[in-house]
Amino acid sequence: MNAAQFKDLETYVLVQQYEQDSSVAYELTSDELYKLMAVVGEMEPIIDALNVMNGETNEQRAKDIGCHPDDFKTYDDDDKIIFVYELESAASIPWTYGN
Repeated sequence: MNAAQFKDLETYVLVQQYEQDSSVAYELTSDELYKLMAVVGEMEPIIDALNVMNGETNEQRAKDIGCHPDDFKTYDDDDKIIFVYELESAASIPWTYGN
């Protein structure tokens, strides 16, 4: 894309930022997101950023972009973390089928 394709400089800059790093969508206003979407189309990060802005549930966000709600989970203090040394220790124990 080149600058001549755009109606204004702001839209051109938005597209350039988005093409460098699509996570910029989560920092934009709804007006900026709609301007961006008019040029690049309904891309997943833009749709999800709008959903986040509107307070949608993880289930709705997942449905709208075609993924699983668990994809939005973040680390929780209640989650069990398995460390590499625990895996190495478990792997060192012989396992036999049927016992």
